[in-house]
Amino acid sequence: MKDQDVHTREPRFRQYLLVLAVIVCVVLVSAPAMAQVTTADVVGSVTDNSGAVVPDTKVTITNSGTNDARSVRTNSVGEFVFTLLLPGRYSVRVEAAGFKSFVGNVTISAGDRARVDAHLQVGATTETIEVQAVTPLLQTDSSVVTATVTERAVEDLPMSTRNLINLVQLVPGANEAASISGLSSGQRPDDRRQTNSFSVHGHDDILNNELIDGTDNNERIIGTIGVKPSIDAIQEVSVQTNEYAPEGGRTPGAVVNVITKSGTNKFHGSLFEFFQNNALNARNPFDPVPNATTPISPQSELRQNDFGGSIGGPIIKNRTFFFGAFEEFRQVAGVQNPIFSTVPTLAQEQAGPAAIVLSDPKTAGHPVDPIAAKLFALYPAPNTGGPGATSNNFVFDPNKTQFSTTVDARIDHKFNESNLLYGRYTLNNVTTDIPNNLPSVSIGGTVVSPGSGPFGFSGPAKDVAHSLHLNYTHIFNPALLLELKAAYTRINNFSDSANGGKNPASLFGFPSNINFGPSATGLPLISPNGFQALGDSRFIPLQDLNNTFQYSGAVTYTFGKHSFKAGAALLRRQAREVQSDNANGRYDFALPKDPILNTTPSGLATFLIGAFTGVNRSASLFAPDYRMWEPGFYAQDNWKIKRWLTLNYGFRYDVYTPFTEIHNHISNFDLTTGQSRFDLSLFRRR
Repeated sequence: MKDQDVHTREPRFRQYLLVLAVIVCVVLVSAPAMAQVTTADVVGSVTDNSGAVVPDTKVTITNSGTNDARSVRTNSVGEFVFTLLLPGRYSVRVEAAGFKSFVGNVTISAGDRARVDAHLQVGATTETIEVQAVTPLLQTDSSVVTATVTERAVEDLPMSTRNLINLVQLVPGANEAASISGLSSGQRPDDRRQTNSFSVHGHDDILNNELIDGTDNNERIIGTIGVKPSIDAIQEVSVQTNEYAPEGGRTPGAVVNVITKSGTNKFHGSLFEFFQNNALNARNPFDPVPNATTPISPQSELRQNDFGGSIGGPIIKNRTFFFGAFEEFRQVAGVQNPIFSTVPTLAQEQAGPAAIVLSDPKTAGHPVDPIAAKLFALYPAPNTGGPGATSNNFVFDPNKTQFSTTVDARIDHKFNESNLLYGRYTLNNVTTDIPNNLPSVSIGGTVVSPGSGPFGFSGPAKDVAHSLHLNYTHIFNPALLLELKAAYTRINNFSDSANGGKNPASLFGFPSNINFGPSATGLPLISPNGFQALGDSRFIPLQDLNNTFQYSGAVTYTFGKHSFKAGAALLRRQAREVQSDNANGRYDFALPKDPILNTTPSGLATFLIGAFTGVNRSASLFAPDYRMWEPGFYAQDNWKIKRWLTLNYGFRYDVYTPFTEIHNHISNFDLTTGQSRFDLSLFRRR
């Protein structure tokens, strides 16, 4: 035994040098990418009837869908390891002279370290023992806590909107985030797509790390997701919730990795149509019952269609495969609950502005402001609560519309047994229109939206996201593998005001210079105290534009009882955030209580004479363009100390550079000098 150790020392030393050289190449050459959590490992041991290990045995693993095969030989203690395996179903064949061949079948998911142990029986190798292996719920070779929504669950689980985030919310420890009005919930203008919000083990919903095929899929400014593939294009969804391996860190929340489907040697596909209609639903109990004073529909409208299909198969059998999916989502839906607003009473509507001003002691004798008189016409007549109702006397049940197109395409190609490549493209194109609190009015041939209040965020929104990904794997030998990734993601979320681009202010007599800049083409916000606000909401229009360039590499080396992996990643982020508090201006009308008359002036009356108590306008003159870098690297090892003991250990280091602004429009106040200084960007390239 000592002679054998001396004999192998020099080759082992050369192996360590080779691993070190590859790691250096990965860190210095293979620019950015994310942790490699898209693949899985299959490990096992080979023993005979007596339990003795069988060394130097040939073990072959074959992908059942593509016939891609890889072979290794067991080490001196009868152990074998296969790494960088794509999720799917595999067969493991063990062949040794003097024993019957062993075949075990196993289905693996991303992040798995599945075990297939072969117990050989004496006989001819032409005889075969086949075992239908099932991956155990507890994988003792890995300490990572992972929940996987499998392909069958992805296809079969009922979901009202086929949103992949609903799949994530099903795993143990995960649930929808506490607030449905959060930035990632689909209820705010930053991202109008269906909810992206979920929390794992109580962490904030913006602290999750979103991946797609192992590459970054995060929008870093507001913490939402990059792209969401169609359900039919998803192989599985892997969610790591605890005890992350170094390759899957970067977050205190969950690591969510969406694995997309690839084609196989058999053609397969799907066609689907899901629809919902209010004709099939019970009436919303919160909808008011129609009567003489409330002539509205007894039921909120709902027309929802979700249709599409997918197809995948071989281009060249056993070598090149394709998969594509298309999904169209169309929804016209009433708001969750009818909108109640306070508008002038029927008597006030009939009397007109002059009579309203005259009836209030504080405003009597003042002329009616001509702009206010025209704005007054935007208020509809009350339709609920009876003729004398002075609050919540108008109910409106408008429709929200959303139209979404999702496209997914992937091509896998095997150049030879040592070189594999695949590319994927995903598109999300979502158009949403959020209704106002009051019905639209035609003024001089221009349709004007009366308004949604300070934070209603009504108006059209366009959310477009693209994701392009390339993945290359090189197999130096069965024990040494290299994987390189490159990806590009673009997210463009834009929300405009309901009156954006129309410049309706001029229709009511505002000065021609009331609007300035491309972000101010709507109607100023008018807030009479106690009444529904008129005009466009605050904080819109806005734009959230992101470009992410990423590159990464990882090397896996198996030697002796060790399975070692190291990788490096680099991300370059570009972000533009355009948003103004009050681009169109804001007027408040709320006079204090009169100490002599002991009355509070009517907010409506003070509005009609133009006696605003506050005016505000703030608009960004420049669109800031931010840049940042995110380099990182990691190394980890799975050490099989004993047959019953595996040690997982490693480290990871990430750097998040501060935002820089390429136009030098960021300034900071230096407390030590009392001066403002500009942040001069180090990286000027776009």
